[in-house]
Amino acid sequence: MRRLLLAALVLLVAPALVVPLLAVAPAVLAPVVRVAPAWAAAASPADVVAEVRRATTRYIDIANARADGYLQASGMESHHGYHFALPTAQARALATGTLDLATPPVLLYVERDGAWQLVGVEYVLPSAPRDDPLPGAAWHRHESSCHYRDFREVPASSARACAARHPVSGERFVGWHPTFAVAHVWAWYPNPDGVFAESNAWLAPYGGVAAQDHHAARNPAEMFYSQFTHRVAGVVLLILAALTVWESWRPRRFPWNAVSAPVWVAFGLYLIPTSDPESWPYGPQRFVEIFDDPLVLQHKLLALLPIAIGVIIALRAAAVLPGGRLVRVLGVLALAGGATLFFHFHDGRIHFDWIYLQHAVMGSTALGIGVALLVGTRTARVRPWLVWAWPVFLTVMATVLLFYREG
Repeated sequence: MRRLLLAALVLLVAPALVVPLLAVAPAVLAPVVRVAPAWAAAASPADVVAEVRRATTRYIDIANARADGYLQASGMESHHGYHFALPTAQARALATGTLDLATPPVLLYVERDGAWQLVGVEYVLPSAPRDDPLPGAAWHRHESSCHYRDFREVPASSARACAARHPVSGERFVGWHPTFAVAHVWAWYPNPDGVFAESNAWLAPYGGVAAQDHHAARNPAEMFYSQFTHRVAGVVLLILAALTVWESWRPRRFPWNAVSAPVWVAFGLYLIPTSDPESWPYGPQRFVEIFDDPLVLQHKLLALLPIAIGVIIALRAAAVLPGGRLVRVLGVLALAGGATLFFHFHDGRIHFDWIYLQHAVMGSTALGIGVALLVGTRTARVRPWLVWAWPVFLTVMATVLLFYREG
């Protein structure tokens, strides 16, 4: 089956953090599968179905599922339905190996003439549990796959092995996931092969559309991933603002006067692969192809700024180079980075929307940082207010990122 959002969930902090975890998860997590107390006593398929129904009655109305954060993750899969995934529940299940019957990570629907019908749920773990918590369930292996903007899927051993565009539809690569173990509970629609069967033959009348027709708009998984990575950046900037205040609170010796430097460098190294999962070094695009996409190139260049900031802070704190001169270099870099955010256009064209407005605010903040650094170091004696201007501007930018929304 094709579950585009599952790929996006793997990419939430991938590849820097999650992909290595999932690579070893089958060996680590398979022996330990925790279950929610509410259904720990379930001793039969009927008990499981009853608990699933109690947990998902609210989602008979698909509007409630969407309101609670479930995002469409596939087209109409033959004998399976449309997949709607809850990112937080799915990420928790993959990261911890926890199967919580009361919070299914994936809901399955069918649709006809605009009317949606809930048919079942799906549970996904890093590997099949040794002690099956679903009595009689048929856990099956969902192979590692590349996912594309139109929900199509192509098996591949790694993201680098994927094609940048789907060989049939031409849609863009958006993510990759490793092998999963999957089980279904057909709690809301009869199944001739049982409530835990891998597929449901009685859904055949609803047909199966592997993917929608060619379209350019980003799907919900991409939008969620973008919002998440922006908010992670906001958290990191808040941490950096706090570290900057701590460094300047009183005179300190090296390296305690530069504790933020390695965080800045790590932040930049994190942004390089995660800002555009389809590009080098994580995705299928080659390094030279970065220069063919202005947006990707902009993201990579902006990711270099935190690395440069970290190096400058370390050199200044260690008194390797003149501090005033390095701060002015930092100011120029801030001005350059801020200016590029005013030319941050999706889909290769200018459009003044909410996304652009948020980037413009961040660009203005970066310009403010640059001006403050240049003005504050015009004389031999650094202006006292500059000590607080830097963390204040970082906090403002972090706030924008923390509340960043796509559309």
